[in-house]
Amino acid sequence: MRDEEVITLLLFNRITNYTPKQKFDLIERYKNASAIFSAGKKAEDIFNKPFKINGKLLNIEKERANVQRELCYYRDNNIFIIDLNSSKYPARLKYIYDPPVVLFVKGKIDILNMECPVGVVGARKASNSSITIAYSVARDLSKAGSVVVSGLASGIDYYAHKGALDSGGMTAAVLGNGIDIIYPRDNREMYERIKREGALITEFPVGTTPFKRNFPMRNRIISGLSLGVAVVEASQTSGALITAMYALDHGREVMAFPGLAASESFGGNNRLIKEGAHLVEDASDILSVLGKDFDYKTECSTLSYSPVEHDILRVIGEERVSIEEIENVLNAPVSGIVSALMLLELKGAVVQYPGKIFSRVYRYGK
Repeated sequence: MRDEEVITLLLFNRITNYTPKQKFDLIERYKNASAIFSAGKKAEDIFNKPFKINGKLLNIEKERANVQRELCYYRDNNIFIIDLNSSKYPARLKYIYDPPVVLFVKGKIDILNMECPVGVVGARKASNSSITIAYSVARDLSKAGSVVVSGLASGIDYYAHKGALDSGGMTAAVLGNGIDIIYPRDNREMYERIKREGALITEFPVGTTPFKRNFPMRNRIISGLSLGVAVVEASQTSGALITAMYALDHGREVMAFPGLAASESFGGNNRLIKEGAHLVEDASDILSVLGKDFDYKTECSTLSYSPVEHDILRVIGEERVSIEEIENVLNAPVSGIVSALMLLELKGAVVQYPGKIFSRVYRYGK
């Protein structure tokens, strides 16, 4: 696009009192943002409301300075600007009810159009077993060639991204804020890693803070990018259920891991299964639902462990433990334990949490 076309697109995207669907309808009618602004009040009258940004009437000339700074930021930081007419725009996302009129992408842009993207979502405050499942499932999906799509939240999202990247695979993180903002801040390291090894995606302009209302909008993009969405752990009020509802609307496959009967933290999962979602227990089940096939169990079964690795796995058991706790039980040098833990992480046998806390990764299901 020419600079003037990009500027008018960014201006149009900054409008906050129009829904994504309304913006999309205007683009469909007028073909581009420049024509919308040229139409002036005639365009505004379609939805009977003037263009506003954060409650104030849009002053195009005044706002252009902000847009120029925004455009400079994208160019200085090698961030892609993808509009609906771009060949890089994700084909699946383009045909949902309310696709974003523009996407901002940092990282490996080709991820957006790969063959088998899978949404893996769930609670921020998830159980240890669910975090382990998220990590191992994302790792195995990546080994099968899938792109793991999630929202860079704490809990399930974080470990889904980590599992994908630790396997050498690919992941896409959809943000509920501007691409220049890291949220939550504790995820800075993962944000930077995805920026290098995967793709960060948002529809929100630079500087947009993570308002609560942004996250349902983000969730529709997670669903829209994916062939199917797997819910690992979610209560009845979890945002992950919003993603699952979008997936139903988008004609995507909806999958859920089963939880304990009457469990509040798994209330969303059990409800989805009751209402017809696919019950899945591992990556193989997910791929089967999506019509894919990959025998990752055979690949993993060839891994062997040294005596010290076996001892560490025995100590960790079902609990999260620290390096100090492992050292106290084994009475072995810390350097040897650290080396063994690094190898176990590479083999996908353990997962590390902040503070150098570790837990085992178990094979679920079959």
